[in-house]
Amino acid sequence: MAGERMGRSFETQRLVPPAQRPPSAYDGYDGSFDGRGAAVGAFSLLNGERAGYGATLGRSVKDRPGDLTPPWPPSVAIPVSASTSNKLSNWQTFYHLLSFITGTGMLCLPLALVEINWYGVLLLVAAAAVSAYTSKLLVDALETLRWLRGTSVSFSDLGQECFGAAGKVLTSVLVHASFLILSTGYLALASSCLVDVLGLQFGTVMVLVAVCVWFQVLVPSLKTLAVLSAVNVAFSFWIESVILGDAMYPLKQIALEHSDFVFVTPDLSNVTMMGKLSYTFSLLLGGLFGHSIIPTLYDAMADPSQCSSVVARTKLGATALLYLPICCVTYAVYGATLQAPVFFNMRNAVVRNLAIVLYSIHLLLSYTITLFPLQRAFERWIVQPPSGSGRSSPVEAAAAAGALPFVTSSPAAAADQEGTCGGVETTARVLCRTVLVLTTLFLGYFTAPSTLDVFAWMLVPTALLALVLPSVFYWQLCGEDASRVDRIATVVISVVGIITAFWSLAVIVEC
Repeated sequence: MAGERMGRSFETQRLVPPAQRPPSAYDGYDGSFDGRGAAVGAFSLLNGERAGYGATLGRSVKDRPGDLTPPWPPSVAIPVSASTSNKLSNWQTFYHLLSFITGTGMLCLPLALVEINWYGVLLLVAAAAVSAYTSKLLVDALETLRWLRGTSVSFSDLGQECFGAAGKVLTSVLVHASFLILSTGYLALASSCLVDVLGLQFGTVMVLVAVCVWFQVLVPSLKTLAVLSAVNVAFSFWIESVILGDAMYPLKQIALEHSDFVFVTPDLSNVTMMGKLSYTFSLLLGGLFGHSIIPTLYDAMADPSQCSSVVARTKLGATALLYLPICCVTYAVYGATLQAPVFFNMRNAVVRNLAIVLYSIHLLLSYTITLFPLQRAFERWIVQPPSGSGRSSPVEAAAAAGALPFVTSSPAAAADQEGTCGGVETTARVLCRTVLVLTTLFLGYFTAPSTLDVFAWMLVPTALLALVLPSVFYWQLCGEDASRVDRIATVVISVVGIITAFWSLAVIVEC
C-alpha cells in the first residue's frame, strides 16, 4: 500500500481496460493517477488494509470482498516502472528547507525582542514549536490524501479534497502568490543592500543581480538545486559567525547612535500589549515559514515517510542554532537601538560590508529555491494541455514538428517528473522560467519593497498556509483518527492564526 514508502525503483503491474486507449486515457482513475500512482493504487487494492480505495478517510467503511473489486472492467497488465534517481535524500531536503525558511528571518527576527524585550525569546520558542507542529499536520494530511488518490499531491489538491474546485483554485493562488512575493522581496532586498556597497543606482544593481541568478533557470531538478541550497546553508552559518564576532568584540561595544542606513519599522509605542504580541508572533512565524514548499519536497523525497521528522528537526534546529544565538547576543549588545537587518548596527565598515555581501548572496540563493516551485508550475501549465483534453499544448505541437531548437518530444510519460516538462525539454523550460525571473525583476524594481513591506504582504498568506489551512486539512482528512488533544490544538491554532494576522495587519496600517 501507499504507506510502505518504497525508496527504490520498482516494477509492477498496472491495471487498465483491454481496449486500445492512448496513454492520456489511462493516466488515472478520475484523473488523479500518474504512472507511479497507478502502481501504488494497485497495491492498495490488492492489500486491502484500508476501507475501499478512493474512499474519504474518516468514513466508516467495513472491509468486504466487494471493496477489493476494481471500479473498472477486467483488465490486462502493463508493466510500469518509476525511477528514484532524482529523488531527494533527507539531507538534501534539509538543505532546501533551511535555505527556504531562513531568508530574511535570520537577520530580522532580533527586531522582535526590541518590541517586547526578553519575552520575545519565549515567543520565538513558542512560534518554532507551533510551526513544527502545523508542519506535521500538513504532512499527515498529504500522507492521507496520497493514500486515497494513489499519486503525488500538492497544496491545491488538499484544497480540492476539502473545499472542491473553488478550494483548489484559491489554495493554488495563495501558495503561488507567496512564492512570488518572497522571491520578489529577496531580489529587491539583495539589490537594496548592495546599492551602498557598489555605489550604483538601484535599477542597475537589480539588473546585475537578476543576471547573476538567471542561471538557475537551467537547473533541471530539485536534486541538482540541492547543491545551491547546501551552499546557502554554509553561508547562513558564516553570516552568523560574522555577526556574533562583531557584536562580541569588544563585549562592551555600543551601537551607532545614528545608523548610516535607514530602515523603516512601525512605531509600537502607542500600541497595546496584545497588538505588540500579535505583531511579534507574526514576525517570528514569518521567519519560520516553510509550509508552502513542504508538499513539493514531500513529493520529491526518496522516503516521504521521513518528511515530518526532517521538517521538525530543520525548524527546531534553525531556531536553536541560528535564530536564538543571533537574537540573544545582538539584543544584549545593541539593546533598544537594534535595527534589522542587524548588520546596520556594525561600526566597522569592512566587517559591515562583508556581512552585507554575504547576506545578499544568501538572499539570492534563497531566491533560487523559492522561485523553483513557481517556475515548475508555470512551465507545466504552459507546456502541458489540460488533463483529459486529448490534445497537445502549443509548445508540444511545435516540438513535435521540430520547430523548437534543442527540444525533443516524446509520447511517453517522463520517468523523472522534475527533470522534464511533459516531454519538452531545455528550450521550453528556459523560456518559461526566464519569464518569471523577468517578472520578479520588474515587480521588484517598481515596488522596491522594504523588509517591512515583504513582511506585510506575507502576513495573510503566512497565517493561512502555516496555521489555518494545515489545521483545517488535518481536521477534514484525519479527523476521526485524531486524538482529542490534536483536535483542540487545531481549533486553537486556527483561531490564533486568524486573530494575530489581522491584528498585526492593523498595527502596520496604523503605524
